[in-house]
Amino acid sequence: MRPELAAVLRRPLTRSCWEDTWFLVTGLVVGIFGFALVISAVSTMASLSVLIIGVPVAVLMARLDRWWCALERRRAARVLGRPVFARYAVPYTEGGRFVRWFAVLRDRQTWLDALWMLVAFPLGIVGFVAAVTLWSAVLALLSAPIWLWSIPGWIHHHDVFLSILFPLLAPAMAVLTAWAVRALTLNHGGIAARLLGESRAEMLERRVETLAETRAGAVDAAVAELQRVERDLHDGAQARLVALAMDLGLAEQRLANADPETAMEHVAAARGQAREAMAELRDLVRGIGPSILTDRGLDAALTALVAGRHPPVTLRSEYPGADVGAREIAAYFVVSEALTNARKHALASTISVHVWADVAQRLLVEVVDDGVGGADMRDGSGLTGLAKRLAALDGTLNVSSPHGGPTTVRAEIPCAS
Repeated sequence: MRPELAAVLRRPLTRSCWEDTWFLVTGLVVGIFGFALVISAVSTMASLSVLIIGVPVAVLMARLDRWWCALERRRAARVLGRPVFARYAVPYTEGGRFVRWFAVLRDRQTWLDALWMLVAFPLGIVGFVAAVTLWSAVLALLSAPIWLWSIPGWIHHHDVFLSILFPLLAPAMAVLTAWAVRALTLNHGGIAARLLGESRAEMLERRVETLAETRAGAVDAAVAELQRVERDLHDGAQARLVALAMDLGLAEQRLANADPETAMEHVAAARGQAREAMAELRDLVRGIGPSILTDRGLDAALTALVAGRHPPVTLRSEYPGADVGAREIAAYFVVSEALTNARKHALASTISVHVWADVAQRLLVEVVDDGVGGADMRDGSGLTGLAKRLAALDGTLNVSSPHGGPTTVRAEIPCAS
């Protein structure tokens, strides 16, 4: 079966499908609250407009609407797989207090926030009804053998056929429902992004600035990686090979002087140097990029990476991607660096690795250890290089490492498309 078709059929069993469903179901509650909030704000402002107190109340309501719409932006960003930035006007710093307070009501985005809170209510109703109805139909098909025979007057010969047919139709209905829910979720989130987020021109301007910063960071990370490889070769494998050559030379001299016992000691030392040089070269190549990652995919590469580790590592991989691109390589290095830090610096006794794709098909990596904590991305460590590598892919790296632990390293890498 082709991977694309398998992904389509597997959709009802994925975590992202149920996150979409949860988004639509909770959208009704969110829509009702937002609708009530904006209606209350408008009615309050209208009733107090003839009084002096009307203006500060209106500003307070506008601030409350902004807080609520900030939550809505986060909800939309989660399902769309990209941030939704607000486009509020720059606050006034000149003029009197009344001018500065009243400026929020002259901001175009304030009224777009109010419009969204009105629109979110009918959208929430549609999403809730559709999600509940469609999934109820799937459950009805699955439970047909129970409810068909429980209806009085339906004990006929065709009930046996329907009791077999309906459950067989349930998987197809589940696939259609999963993708219908996905379409409704993207529509809901897209409308929210258009009303609550930046315009296309503003998004392009922000994108250009972000690209300039992240590409510069990617160049710095590449230079740092090259310097690391050169340093490891010079201080590690190269030094081992020099010692190996010296031991072999001494062994050759001892054999020429008819001193086989001393020569064998030098040969044994040379063999040990060769083993250590091979191990260091293997680690160095693994740091550049393992062949198993490109040959067999991310899941196999991570399995090989955590195998035989001390402390033991628990791996849970739910990432269905078979192709290997820049984001899979970046995810591999996130896990590798986090495991190295947990072993060398955190003194962890247990480590867990979780890899999965969310509703927006972002590749998510989370590494948790029970070590001493204290990891900091600002000290020029390997985590800094990882953050720059992910930024070049529009990804993010978040590290939570309080003193005393635990440490959580979480990477989010968006879809390449």
